[in-house]
Amino acid sequence: MSVREFELYHGAALAKVLRSEKPVALRLVETKPGESWSTYTLNDAVDLLVTHSKNPRPVSRGGGGTSWSFVFSTNQLRQINPARSTRPVWVAMVCGRKAPADGDMQVCLLDPDQIAQVIDFGASQQSLTIRKPTGKGKLRVFKDRHEKFLVAQSRLDNWEIPGG
Repeated sequence: MSVREFELYHGAALAKVLRSEKPVALRLVETKPGESWSTYTLNDAVDLLVTHSKNPRPVSRGGGGTSWSFVFSTNQLRQINPARSTRPVWVAMVCGRKAPADGDMQVCLLDPDQIAQVIDFGASQQSLTIRKPTGKGKLRVFKDRHEKFLVAQSRLDNWEIPGG
């Protein structure tokens, strides 16, 4: 059986979660196997939607760096909609490359409050842009070309997953 692309990128985010110092219980919420369902339940306390972009663009303005665009489908919006979940939903956006050797890759982790600030759950699709500055610095989250907030590059590594 071949490995599907999304499995590689989901694996990057899940490996970071599962290889932490604290034990984590994981299960996939698989309600429609034919669809690209990408929500995982952690410790029966929170849901984590994992999505990826493998097409970085160089940024020439504002200190340079690299940006990735993420388009959330109707299906993904349904998965992260707080009105449709009994648990808080977090989103891990894997900022990838076509090949891991092509350069730096990141995971931007958004909490439920941040998601509510930038996502319209009633829309048919939504997009966000994640920008990593050259060198050190926080990831910048953009909606409609406006910076909304900063996220530490190490946030997923340091995430204290509830229910553990």
